[in-house]
This record gives sequence, structure tokens and C-alpha cells, in this order.
Amino acid sequence: AKGVQLSRLDLRGQQIGRIGAAALAEVLGRDNYLTYVNMEGNELSDEGATLITQALETHQTIFRLDLGFNGIGPKGVKAVSALLLSSQSLLCLDLSGNNLWSRLSLLAPASLSALAPLGRALASDNCKLQLLHLEQSDIEPKGLAALVDGLLHNKVLVNLKLGENNLDVRSAHVLAKLISANTALTNLDLRDNKLRDAGAQALSVALTENDTLRCLVLWNNALGATGVSALAEPLGSVATGLHILDLGANSVGSAGATALKEALIKNTSLHTLGLANTQLGEEGGIAIAEVVEGNQRLERLDLRRNQLGVAGLMALRLSMKTNTALCEVALDAVSEEADQSARELLEMFQAEIRGVCMNNSKRNDGDAGDGASGSVPLPTTGPSAIDMLSKMRALDADGSASATAAARPAAHVVDAPTSATAVPPLIGSATGSDQKQVTPLATVAEREQEQVVAAKASAAAAAAAQAEAEA
Repeated sequence: AKGVQLSRLDLRGQQIGRIGAAALAEVLGRDNYLTYVNMEGNELSDEGATLITQALETHQTIFRLDLGFNGIGPKGVKAVSALLLSSQSLLCLDLSGNNLWSRLSLLAPASLSALAPLGRALASDNCKLQLLHLEQSDIEPKGLAALVDGLLHNKVLVNLKLGENNLDVRSAHVLAKLISANTALTNLDLRDNKLRDAGAQALSVALTENDTLRCLVLWNNALGATGVSALAEPLGSVATGLHILDLGANSVGSAGATALKEALIKNTSLHTLGLANTQLGEEGGIAIAEVVEGNQRLERLDLRRNQLGVAGLMALRLSMKTNTALCEVALDAVSEEADQSARELLEMFQAEIRGVCMNNSKRNDGDAGDGASGSVPLPTTGPSAIDMLSKMRALDADGSASATAAARPAAHVVDAPTSATAVPPLIGSATGSDQKQVTPLATVAEREQEQVVAAKASAAAAAAAQAEAEA
């Protein structure tokens, strides 16, 4: 029998470089039971990434590979794509922070762009990838087109993160093509790009043709009331299946809030809405309060940094009296600069709002906590949901899951966002402290999916190790 096999390798930020990658690749070639490898921030370059990925081709249980911020270019992407075609276990890939563009793309067709090999790999039935991170990757339109061309034939990728890539209106039209035709993707994160109103309008048309996308993050995309109004249209349609929508850090304003109100009163699918730092003001706050009164599906609402004023907060407080679904409302703490009478009034409104959230959580068999924390947890759906949440936290801490953890059926990977437990507590609350930096809503569907695939991969690794030991 052989000794215990290494299953997890986390070397992030060790500045291994190309020379160190060569030595590491030799070691990896002798160990076939790794499930998780994190090489983020190691200056690997194309050469180092190629050596690492070639060595990992013998690992039949690896489920997650992080190669972010390594100066990887077209040659490295080609090597990673080859690994995707040969591995039957690799489900999570992070290539964020690399230079995924090519000078050739300025004159050559999309088929010669840096992302073309990745697109071709994703189009193959041999590719099993479910989560792909490409944030801060200098993705240009032709590279995005090559990626999308591959995803049009893909039936397994459910989570795609493309934040901070300067994606513009041209890119929005490419993404609209993806949303219209792809039925596997459930989570699309486009935060911190430049889609603008015209891009939002393109996405809106695509959303009317899609009933499988569950989570859409459009945080900080230079959207105005026109773009938000366009996005509101599919929300009022029975065809949309969106459960999570984050429009934070855009200029929604009162006009955009009014458009959202008219759509969301009809909507029966959305359970999480992010509107932090969207210039709602009192009038916009009143419009959202009308949503709270008329919509009994919405469970989480982020209204931080919006200067709702007394009128907006009063309207929200009154609307909560008839609401039985909302379990979390994120609001800024009352400013200490307000005069005492106004501060006391606003604090009373916030306390009443928080009380209703706690009661709704209890009513829905959730854990309302002891009242001391800044937010109220969402209801769970039973022991299995609680168990999955604990496993998610374990994965965040360790990067791997217990080999004996029972994985959910594959269908739950797609349906994860439908559960309230697929969303973590908001940052800030009706009584929480003021946030210096407001961040987007966390997309926890991704973490739950990672947990599911981690459990599967770890169980497979344990079985393989046991079989080897018995042999």
C-alpha cells in the first residue's frame, strides 16, 4: 500500500516563476490524485502555465485549477484548452488577470484570437467545465466572439464571470447572442464594464428569449434610466427566469425605479434585487416601496447609498406591513449629522423594517438570529440546505470538501439559485454600520456550485486512493 496522496495544492502568491514551474511540473507528474490546484499570482507566463497544465493531464480527479494573474497569453491559453479537452474531471477554471488578447486580432478573424482555442474547447463534448472566471483579462470583442461561438455549442458551463474587461456596446451584442441561444448558462457576471444603455437594450431583447438564466450581475456598467427601463421589460414577462439581478452602482434614478416598479409588481421569479448606490432619492425610494407592497416573491433588497430620506424610508416602512416575503433589506446607518428628531424617526423606521424582516424569516422557518447582527439570514429549506451551507463555508476556507460529503444531483447545479439558501446575507442592513465601500451583491450560486463539484471530485479522489491502497 502506498502512503497518503496529496489532494490539495495551494501555492498562490509564491512567485514560483517559469523555473519553479518546471520543477513543480516534474513533481506533479508523479502524483495523480490532486483535486484542487491554486497557482494564482506566480509569474508563470505561457511557458510555466504550459508545463503545469501538461503535468496535470495525468490527474483524473482534479476539479479546480486557478491560474489567475500569471502573465498568461495566447500560448498558455492554448495549453489550458488542451487540458480541458483531456480532463474528464476539471469543472472550475480561473484565468482572471491574464493578458487574453492578441495583436493578431486587430487584423485577423476571431478564429485567430487568443481566446479562440478556449472557445473551441468549450464547444467540444469532451469539455466538462462548469465554472469559468475571466475577470480583468483584457478581453477584446473578437476574443469574446470566439468564446461565445464555442459556448453556443456548450451544454455544461453554468457560471461565467467577465467582470472588469472594459466590455462595451459591441461586446453587449455578442453577449446577447449568447443569452439568446445558450440554455445551460445560469449565472452571468458582467460587473465593472462599460455596456451603457445601448448594451443594456441589447441584453434586454436577449432576455426575452431566455428562461434559463438565473443570475445577472450588471454592477457599475454606466447604465442610466433608459437602459434600466429596457431591462425592466423582460422582468414583467412570464418568460424570464431571473432570480438574482444586481444593478448597483448605475444611475437608475427615480425614472428607472418607476420602470422597475411596473415590471416587478408583475414578476414572480426574482428573489434578490441589488440597487445599492443607484441615485434613487426619495421618489425612487417610494417607487421601490410600492414594489415591496405589491411583490410577495422578493426576499432580499439592497438599497444602500441612496439617500432615501424620510419620505422614502417611511414609504418602505409602511409597505413592509403587508409584506410576508422580504427577509433582508440593506440600508445605510442613519447619519450622525442629522438632527436628533429626524435621526430618532429614521432609526424607528429602520427598526420596524428590520423587525418585519425577522418575522418573515421566522415565518418561513428561517433562523432570525439574536438581533445583534447587521442582517437577517434568509430562510432555509430544511437540514439539507443547512448542511450544504456549512459545506460551502468549508470550501471557502479550505478550497476542498470532505471526501465523504454527499453531492447533490447534477440538476441542483442549475437550480441552485432557486433556493433562498443559495444567497448569503447582504453587506450592511437596516441597523448595520455605514459602509465605506459598497460592493456588489455576492453571487453565491457560484459558491454552491463549486461546493457540489468539490464534493463529487473529492469523493472520486478518495475512491481512487482507496482502490490504489487496496491494490
